[in-house]
Amino acid sequence: MITGNREDYLINILRLTEGTKMAKTTELATFMDVSPASVSEMVKALAAEGLVSYEKYKGVSLTEEGLDYARQLRKKHHVLERFLTDYLNVDHATAHEEACRMEHALSDDSAIRMCYMMGTKIDSDCQSCKKPCKAASDGETDIIQLNKMSQDQMGLITHIKSDDSKIVNRLVSMGFVPGRIVAIEAILSDMGPRVVRTGETSIALDYDMSSYIFVDVSI
Repeated sequence: MITGNREDYLINILRLTEGTKMAKTTELATFMDVSPASVSEMVKALAAEGLVSYEKYKGVSLTEEGLDYARQLRKKHHVLERFLTDYLNVDHATAHEEACRMEHALSDDSAIRMCYMMGTKIDSDCQSCKKPCKAASDGETDIIQLNKMSQDQMGLITHIKSDDSKIVNRLVSMGFVPGRIVAIEAILSDMGPRVVRTGETSIALDYDMSSYIFVDVSI
């Protein structure tokens, strides 16, 4: 099991090298504000686990396994940071500090669920994700906007997509959460409200608001 301290080293090596070069141990020590001796000890341990390559007097670089792990971790950090700033209105400095602490505890599945809710790829680290994110697949033929669904049609909410975090917050508070089943009970007019059932609740949702909800109708 990789501890939080080890993960800190992996993500900071990634930040210094982007997985394409070596970082000197003195550079890593300065970047992390720790002693060179601590860095040497840790990189040797990480090398023994196959996560980094270490050459004395040259520096340290991530192995393929270490790079994949570090990018997955950095993605979690960015997911948390964006969620805190965009959806909870936390200032960026505080969000960064809290994401640094939370990234070690967040599971892959929970990070993916957060991606689904936010509806877009976070950054290039998404390519290292172990599970494809439907939220990034606008071309998926079975995923349609809720306002395009027919009466009595049902499906699974995959994500909410809007550049306005207030809209996402409002829809989530109404119960439109990725992973929930929704069904169209009534269509009041072509461009009018939809009566939508989610769980035990039926809600009249206007045409524009329902366009932000994406549903997998293949179930």
